[in-house]
Amino acid sequence: MADVLTREAGAAQQEPVPPTDIDDDVVVGPARIGRIDYKWVALGVVLLGTIMTILDSTIVNIAIPTLQTDLHAGSYQDIAWVITGYLLAQGAVIPMTGWATDRFGTKRLYLVTIALFTLASMACGIAQNLGELIFFRVLQGVGGGMLMPIGMTIIMQAVGPSQMGRMMGIFGVPMLLAPALGPVLGGWFVQDFTWRLIFYVNVPIGIVAFYCASRYLVESHKAHGLRLDTFGLLTATPAVVAIMYAVDQSTALGWSSVRVLGLIIASAVFGTAFVVSQLNHRRVATLVMVPLSAAMAVLGLYQGAHAGWLSIDAVVFYGAAVLAAFAIPAGRRGLTEPLLQLRLFRDPTFSWAMVLSFIIVTALFGGMLLLPLYLQQVHGYNALETGLLLLPQAATAAIAMPVGGLLTDKIGPRPVVAFGVTLLALGGVLLAQIHSDSSNGLVIGALMLRGFAMGFSMMPAMSAALARVPRQYTSRASSITNTLQRVGSSIGIAALVTILAAQVPIAAAQTPCNPSPAVLSAASQHQPVTAAQFCSNLEHRFAGVNIESGAGKPVSTGSPALDSFRKQYANDVLSTSFDRTFAFIAILSALAVIPSFFLRKPEQQQPGQRAALAA
Repeated sequence: MADVLTREAGAAQQEPVPPTDIDDDVVVGPARIGRIDYKWVALGVVLLGTIMTILDSTIVNIAIPTLQTDLHAGSYQDIAWVITGYLLAQGAVIPMTGWATDRFGTKRLYLVTIALFTLASMACGIAQNLGELIFFRVLQGVGGGMLMPIGMTIIMQAVGPSQMGRMMGIFGVPMLLAPALGPVLGGWFVQDFTWRLIFYVNVPIGIVAFYCASRYLVESHKAHGLRLDTFGLLTATPAVVAIMYAVDQSTALGWSSVRVLGLIIASAVFGTAFVVSQLNHRRVATLVMVPLSAAMAVLGLYQGAHAGWLSIDAVVFYGAAVLAAFAIPAGRRGLTEPLLQLRLFRDPTFSWAMVLSFIIVTALFGGMLLLPLYLQQVHGYNALETGLLLLPQAATAAIAMPVGGLLTDKIGPRPVVAFGVTLLALGGVLLAQIHSDSSNGLVIGALMLRGFAMGFSMMPAMSAALARVPRQYTSRASSITNTLQRVGSSIGIAALVTILAAQVPIAAAQTPCNPSPAVLSAASQHQPVTAAQFCSNLEHRFAGVNIESGAGKPVSTGSPALDSFRKQYANDVLSTSFDRTFAFIAILSALAVIPSFFLRKPEQQQPGQRAALAA
């Protein structure tokens, strides 16, 4: 990065920061620990914490019905906060992780977050009621949200750009293995033991990770005089949390609900104010907060009068109004050090890599949500069988990721990522051909193709961006990338679920319905119905189906002929809906080929281009 950025960072931190060239391969910390290069030691330590947090994000999902029963939750919306609270806490702390890392050092902060996550996991395991479990899950989210960006910072500081692809390829392996193993382990624990094991499993991993981190990691440079950008924190955090909560609620309430629309507006305004403030236009950013605070207060009063003063809608809008009001005086102080270095986006490779990450995360993680639903709803597998069927995808991704990273270092990210997203598009096309009577071999083949696509697309694109970041901005870059990934995955998943839900009634209207006389006779036990009436009733059942909860699936009527027909009709409707959604994923993946052509190797950046980043 340019000398101007270096001087600004040094002045803000009140300590001189040596100029760091973008292709500097100097390792922060000792060159070796024993006979092992420090970068491999750092990678191994970081992987322990990464596996723990990513595994926890998926292993809990399988236990939700059991938790609802054992903890006497009143509704699914209540128990869903076990997941929602964790995700929102993660999103809330990521924007400030870069500043905290620079202020307190990577090793110290990494130890604190591992300890917090491990202790919170133990507390979740001994929780006696729903309120306790949600509270401890939020604490888990705080620790888990910071572990990933801190770990990326440690790796980036220990490895030069010339080996970034290889290291990030290995670093990405648990990101794909853990989501696949989570449902399998979760189903096993819940079925044969107790749901508390899904939290206790983190404790021994956390203890080992804490010991290794305290023993082998080397502390990074600490900027003792670095001030927190309070206005940036009070705008970035609610912007991220609001959009994540909005897309989470959209699947149940719809995009037109007052809560979702209010959250989207609040996120847009908070986000705009944050970006404007990071560009040092603090007065304009502060003025934006005044109408936002007033609007959120009015919405809170409106929702309080209609839904109750302590309803979730009213409390959310009250909170947004208070945060906007607190941000106003904070914005009057001059900007010292930006919370996030948005000037990194002046590097075209970094910017295009972020666009790619958004698309790839949507295609990958959105597909990873839809695939289990598809296998369970259409093929009738239970959670454990579904998890086992998804393992080949994770296994092929684990093999392909290090290969993709190595190729990225040797030939550059452009051909590797273009090949990867092409495979991802082909995987989507293949998934769109799978129907209710398709063999497991076809399903596994499509999943394995997606696994190879993951290895050649996701982490190579990420390493292309991070390899061009100056070392003094590694912590801020990791915060940016993790924030965008978290928000992108939330938006992408919600968008795909919305597309899927919209396809169900269309597919129901287009699915052939030709009941036999035996079926009509069984359906006419209480009152006679014609074939047209019977088909109209079936179609109507799918108009308001909630795919995620499995609503709309036919129940037994006692007539084998009628049950068989209704089941086949339901499978055809759901299969068509999923196939069209997978086709959308394929089209989206194909579009990712375009930004992949703009990725460049780190050594191709010239001094003149670096100066442009800070101009």
